[in-house]
Amino acid sequence: VKKVAASCVWLASKLEENTRKARQVLIIFHRMECRRENLPIDHLDLYSKKYVDLKTELSRTERHILKEMGFICHVEHPHKFISNYLATLETPELSQEAWNLANDSLRTTLCVRFKSEVVACGVVYAAARRFEVPLPENPPWWKAFDAEKSGIDEVCRVLAHLYSLPKAQYLPICK
Repeated sequence: VKKVAASCVWLASKLEENTRKARQVLIIFHRMECRRENLPIDHLDLYSKKYVDLKTELSRTERHILKEMGFICHVEHPHKFISNYLATLETPELSQEAWNLANDSLRTTLCVRFKSEVVACGVVYAAARRFEVPLPENPPWWKAFDAEKSGIDEVCRVLAHLYSLPKAQYLPICK
């Protein structure tokens, strides 16, 4: 799990244009492991066999993750569509709520399960339902944005489930 977590962080830093070197990721995860195991926080020697092994395993695990993802790593965020959709629908009062929902949608798998347009429509729809703002039904407004009602409903279901979860609790990593 630790190897996969480190590889995911390393890969995510590359995908979001906030690149970190393997060395930086390995040093942080090494320190976290020392803290978690109540060991003295020692310096990870960059010329040691342990570091070389960790770096090799980091790269190997990253390749496995990429293979499992089918090397599809580009994720388009729904945020860029929200302003346009709300302007078209003439409902700018929903912009902050829709933006917040789009931010929260990133805590789920929606961005890889649906096109950004569908997620954007889903958060606009959820925001409109929350504030009881009517959206055009004839013709269906979502058709103009290349979305299906079933996808919008699934986005709303996932977000509703997310908000039904208890708030995150702080867990100390030192015992």
